[in-house]
Formats: sequence, C-alpha cells, structure tokens
Amino acid sequence: MPELPEVETLKRALEPLILDKKFKRPVFFRQDLRFPIPIDTLQAELPGRTLNSICRKAKYLLLETGSGAMLWHLGMSGRVTQYPTNQPQEKHTHAVFSFSTDLHLHFIDPRRFGAILWIPRGSGHKLLDSLGPDPLELSTTGDVLFDRAKTCKGPVKNFLMNSQRLSGVGNIYACEALFKARISPRKGAHRLSKKDWNLLLISLRTVLEKSIAAGGTTLRDFFDANGQPGYFVLDLAVYGKEGEPCKRCGSEIARIVQTGRSTFFCKTCQKK
Repeated sequence: MPELPEVETLKRALEPLILDKKFKRPVFFRQDLRFPIPIDTLQAELPGRTLNSICRKAKYLLLETGSGAMLWHLGMSGRVTQYPTNQPQEKHTHAVFSFSTDLHLHFIDPRRFGAILWIPRGSGHKLLDSLGPDPLELSTTGDVLFDRAKTCKGPVKNFLMNSQRLSGVGNIYACEALFKARISPRKGAHRLSKKDWNLLLISLRTVLEKSIAAGGTTLRDFFDANGQPGYFVLDLAVYGKEGEPCKRCGSEIARIVQTGRSTFFCKTCQKK
C-alpha cells in the first residue's frame, strides 16, 4: 500500500509537470472504485480550470482549482503514471487526466481500493475531517503524541497506524520507526514516557524523510508519476525480514500479527 512517503513522492513528481496547467476533459473507463467516481461532476468542473496547488493530507492528494479540489487516494495498489495519450496503455486504467500541455496522467488501480472524488470549494470531507496530526508537521518534542496516547490502552504499533490519532503512517514505517527507537511494538501506547515519544517521533520522521528522499518504498505496486519505482525497500531494517539476522545485534527478526497485520521486530533490541 502506498504510504505517506509514496504519496509525498508522487506530489513532488507531479508539481513540476502539472502545476499552473489547465485541465482538459477527463476520461473515465469505470466508476466503481472504493467510492463511485463522480464522473459528471468532474467532467463539468475540471475542463479549463487551472491547477493552483497540490496538497497532501496524510495519504490523500488534493489537486486544488478555483472551484474546489479533486481528491486522490491510491488505496492498496493504485499509482499514477504519465503517457503521451489519453487512451489506456495498461490494464486496470480507470481514469485519464489530461492537461493543456498534452500531458496525460493515468490513474491505475488493479484492486480498486483507491478513490477519485470532488470536494467543492469551502467544503470539508469525512475522509479528511477525522485525521490526526501529520508526523512531518509536528514539533520534534513528542508532547502531542504523549497526550493523545494517555487514553490508548492498545499497543503502540496500533496507535501509530490509527489515522485518527496520527495520520499517514502505515505498516512498513511503523515497524521501521519502532525498531529505530528500540521500542517494542507490543508495549501499551499509554505506557510510553514523554522521553519515549520524543525518541519515537524523531525516529519516525527520520524514517519517513529518508524514504521520501529515496523516492518511496517499492514492494510491488508503487511507481511515481514518471514510472520510477521507489528505492527505500533496499534500506528496510526489519519489515519483511522474518528469520533474518538483526542488522544491529544479530538476533533473529521475529514476526507477529497485530490486528490482522504482520509486525516485524527484534525481540532483543526492542525490549523497552
């Protein structure tokens, strides 16, 4: 699943390509993604409109025009790739967004858990309204997370992945940040001290920023707007490495299941 770094990578790849460019009439090939695509609305609102800004909110992209914003979510397997035509070049192409420069962005999503929606200017949206703070926008003190975790009796790993408490962090980066901070993924979030949260937030930001600099994490589906895969997968310390030696102490990397998701960690390094 594309996580915060992959979406930020896509945002940065798109900005020099389409910012301040005018939309042409979008083309759609099916409507049934996670939510029905508002095809009539998008075909009425976008043509002739200038793309004023691209904003990331957690794992969502907002492409903002004068009349509102188009919301993109890549879901489990979505990606956006440019082609020199508005005709589908790959299976599972559900929409093509064309611009005045004859650039065409293809929204491709094999599993169809992604979303393409429209938010009128001045309106909110339920997908965005309940989001917690973005880890890259928080101060490095960790005080906000410490306060939010006081009432959370569940494991810290679950806290990190709860978008209402902290937005944009998925399974890969939760595992990697906890390893870097030497904190057990099973420890109750409410049991972490302010010092722990300071260290964990710094670790999380470091992991996220490093991944953004590397272009995101490619495990299977993610490519940026230029068709380039992310490369941070080469630097993962624990995720997907069950049974391999820990890079820090040599102990075997373990895997457990938490709320239906695999968690990878070192039992020796991550005791606290």
